Amino acid sequence: MNMLHCIEINYITPSWKCQNGKTVIELVKDDTVTDEVLKKCLAQDAEKTLVEILEEIRQETFNQIDEKLLADVKDIVSSVDKDLTSHNDGSQRSDLKQVLLKLCRAVEETKKFRPRLTQMVSWCIMALSETGRLIQVGTGEGKTCTVAMFAAFRAMRGEQVEIFTSSSVLAERDLKDWRAFYEGLKISVDCNTNKQDEDLRWCYKCQVVYGTVEAFAGHWLGQRFQRMDIFGKRTFQCAIVDEVDSLMLDKGHHSVYIGANMPALQHLNPLLAFIWATANQYERIGTETMVGQKYPFHQVVLENIAKGKGVDEFAILQMAEDTGILAKGSVKDLRKSPSLLTEKTAGVTVTQLAAFLETVERKFPSCQFALHCMNSDGSIDNLHKAPQEAVADRQRVSLLLVNGGFCQYMYSDRASMLRAAEAEIKRAVHFTPCDLSKDGVTCYVPGFFADLVNSKLIDWIENAFHAQTMTRDHEYIIEKHGVVPVDYSSTGVVENFQTLSDGLQQFLEMKHHSKLSDMTAITNYMSNVGVFLKYGRKIFGITGTLGQQAETETLQKIYEGIKTCQIPLFKRRKLFEVKGEIVYDENEWIEKTCNAVTAQTNSTPYREKRAVLVICETIHRAKVLYQALEDKVPNKKLYISNNMDNSEVLKELLAGDVIVATNLAGRGTDLKVSKEVNTAGGLFVVQTFLPDNARVEAQAFGRTARRGSPGSAQLIVCSSHLSEPLGLLALIENSNSGIQRVKRFRDDFVAEGLASYLECAIPNIKNKEKLFSEYLGTLDKVYKSSNDKPADSDLSALNEFWGMWLLTNFNEKDPIMDSQSKLSEDLKKARRKLRERISPSSNLHHYTAFGNDLRKKGHLAESIVMYTKAIQEDHCWAAIAYYNRALTSLTQQNRHQDRNCIDQALEDLQNALRSVELYSEQIEFTCRYSTQVKDLCSDPVTRFDRHMMARKHVLLCFKEKIIETIMKVDRARDLGRNVKVEESLVYFLVPVAYVLPLAVFSATSLNRIRSRDPLKLRQLITDPNFDILNELKCLESLGLTHVYTVDTLFTLGGFFSKIRRTIS
Repeated sequence: MNMLHCIEINYITPSWKCQNGKTVIELVKDDTVTDEVLKKCLAQDAEKTLVEILEEIRQETFNQIDEKLLADVKDIVSSVDKDLTSHNDGSQRSDLKQVLLKLCRAVEETKKFRPRLTQMVSWCIMALSETGRLIQVGTGEGKTCTVAMFAAFRAMRGEQVEIFTSSSVLAERDLKDWRAFYEGLKISVDCNTNKQDEDLRWCYKCQVVYGTVEAFAGHWLGQRFQRMDIFGKRTFQCAIVDEVDSLMLDKGHHSVYIGANMPALQHLNPLLAFIWATANQYERIGTETMVGQKYPFHQVVLENIAKGKGVDEFAILQMAEDTGILAKGSVKDLRKSPSLLTEKTAGVTVTQLAAFLETVERKFPSCQFALHCMNSDGSIDNLHKAPQEAVADRQRVSLLLVNGGFCQYMYSDRASMLRAAEAEIKRAVHFTPCDLSKDGVTCYVPGFFADLVNSKLIDWIENAFHAQTMTRDHEYIIEKHGVVPVDYSSTGVVENFQTLSDGLQQFLEMKHHSKLSDMTAITNYMSNVGVFLKYGRKIFGITGTLGQQAETETLQKIYEGIKTCQIPLFKRRKLFEVKGEIVYDENEWIEKTCNAVTAQTNSTPYREKRAVLVICETIHRAKVLYQALEDKVPNKKLYISNNMDNSEVLKELLAGDVIVATNLAGRGTDLKVSKEVNTAGGLFVVQTFLPDNARVEAQAFGRTARRGSPGSAQLIVCSSHLSEPLGLLALIENSNSGIQRVKRFRDDFVAEGLASYLECAIPNIKNKEKLFSEYLGTLDKVYKSSNDKPADSDLSALNEFWGMWLLTNFNEKDPIMDSQSKLSEDLKKARRKLRERISPSSNLHHYTAFGNDLRKKGHLAESIVMYTKAIQEDHCWAAIAYYNRALTSLTQQNRHQDRNCIDQALEDLQNALRSVELYSEQIEFTCRYSTQVKDLCSDPVTRFDRHMMARKHVLLCFKEKIIETIMKVDRARDLGRNVKVEESLVYFLVPVAYVLPLAVFSATSLNRIRSRDPLKLRQLITDPNFDILNELKCLESLGLTHVYTVDTLFTLGGFFSKIRRTIS
């Protein structure tokens, strides 16, 4: 058994031969070969020779390598290898040979190892390529060494080099590991993560910069969009992409944007709350039917009677009373007190209601229903036993009848349900300016958002329903700073600085009662594809998994001129893949996985304990398996979040150790195992799900059997975890052949998805970036015309206009030339309006900002004109404009205030107070509708509650400030005195008691502030202690930059004026 185990873990095949050329059968038959010698022969594999490596490259079908290139590689590598062995200085060699020799010697000196032949071959193929080159190098084969050597080579040629890694952790790790190598070659190097201001500028002066694509894209946007001096004179000269398939393919469509300050989008929160509440009124009954909220029967009848019949709700209720389902006198009581309706209909049964609705059908032929009820077992029963005749020109309205006189509309498909939800939401939404109601069920939205709402409403509704089906610890997690998406299908990374779009972020925040963020209108963006395309044909990439033909062809179509090559392993790989299994029940899946783990962590008569890595699809399933292993495995660790300190998790694995992880433990993770574990068979990897593509699967299995060491892996899949078509296929097939069949179907889906990616997603990305480029051209003109000092209010208004234009005008189907032409014309009109001090998007807050700019310059009369325009645009939301106009008018007239001035100021202040009431009412509306579903939060005071309380407190302080000002101005008028106005920053609006906790909290958080860690700073500013400050900033952005203190002044003119009024 010991010998068989040795043959298995070293993956000995019938064709295997030892170093002296004998097969395993020949060694076993040789009496002179002892068991110990045989084991040693089986375990030892020689590194491949240069000739073997080049021949494998030659034989690989998809390698784009010609014979001349292979001959040049052979010449260079053989010469350098000889010089390294003989310690020759290589001075007589050609330039490229000298460079490679110098680089290899630098590696030997600083890293204490010699680059392998495969690494030198990889370097040569890239160095000799006239255009970009993507190379597949096996996992664990030393990609970082090849990357560093090639980066140094390009830097020595005078180029600026950017090295893209898949995470900031890897970028910082690689810089730390290879800094001495670069410094030995006198090449400046740095990493662009976790840096700001001067540190960042110095970073981009270096010859080589490590970092993430998100950081590079964000810094480019800072340079081009925000006009920050980050890059200096740096240009896109050479890109080296580590994990190229992940960054250029899986995440190619990912975009980075710098959040724009657009506080007006806060006005959409009540609408989003109402959408969320409406979506939660719908539920599934049976397998294919959805029902909406419960409506009183008379309301349903009234909605379905043809217009023009002269029928109102009391007429329907009277019919119900006449037919006996309501008690006599009920209608009379309801006319006096409509709130009695539920009490009056409480005794109405489904049978009675069905009979009444049939009566309605006879009286009103246009009103026809298909009536149903739900049985005690949950099944749906059709109450029309006899066949129903078709109704001319319309379908029967399907209703589910409920005891108590209620009906629910039934929907057989998603489209009809979405239409119904949309109609219901539209009935509740009113665009201002309009007459305001105090009914508490009307959602008011500023009129300048009408186009946005009309174009995006259905997307928001669909996302509200989607948010219902999303699950915590799967697609997202809840962190200190709120709801955070997880890249669960590929890397397992918690994406701390990503937010979900089109309302999805806000719906999840409502679902979990988190702090409610405002929607964003994206005004700037750069995709991964966009970043890489800037390098033209100077893109070089390395990965362990380039993928199949479909993937490589897709990459070559996106990045023209790039060629690919697969580099052989430097030693034979000893990965033993245990036959995969598909199970049909989640409990069985848990049991099978646990058994697979314990089988390896327990010793046997022929081997000691091994270490195991369990990779799960989601954080939730990792926790489930971790819990299931509680009593079975004593030494286990959980690796599920990059927000934790995982240093202990990633230490050398000893015999019996188990890591339960997500895909975080896949790509880029180099797990070290002890000598005892290697002797027992190496690391055992259990992949507990079927990845979306074969590359992610290979990355998981690539955590073991690295660098010639033994290892094994197994796939254990639960069919209920698969997508619907794959899950059905798995049920049909038997477990042994089924998993291979499912994989083939998965690969076919991947190929189809890549075709769609090329046909739709990539053109869409490129078109959006062409439009953004058009906008950047307009920004260039704005900066040029203002000597690089445009007014903040102008930039804010123009950015908002562009962001809204993109949301409401961009259509993927429109020719890009037409879109560019329309955008160019619309931007010209917007700039022309701004020059005339007109808001390009009719946003009243723009006028308030224009007024503030003028007031700051001392142009008080002109600022009053702007505040007046804001009020004229939409008086409903003009609280700040009214307040600013009142106090600016009093300041303007100073000691010469007449009664008309005082009266006008008082009127403005009263109007400001009424407008603030609308803000407060809509906050209450948001609270009421966003928290109707309480299931997921047991806290008596949630994070959402605290956030809304802070918002209410700030508005209350504003109201009290207005009331105090009204009282003082009114008193001054009565006394015949003038008003003295003193201004202070808006941050003095709230009492000191409100900001004292913030001061204490900031003092205790100095270490986090000093760390300059973006995640820690993000968590800091989203802490509840910062809510008051954040709400004050929001008011400031809406135009309330200052608050005013007024005092009465005695003047002779005012005194005599009062006497004249008294006499008259």
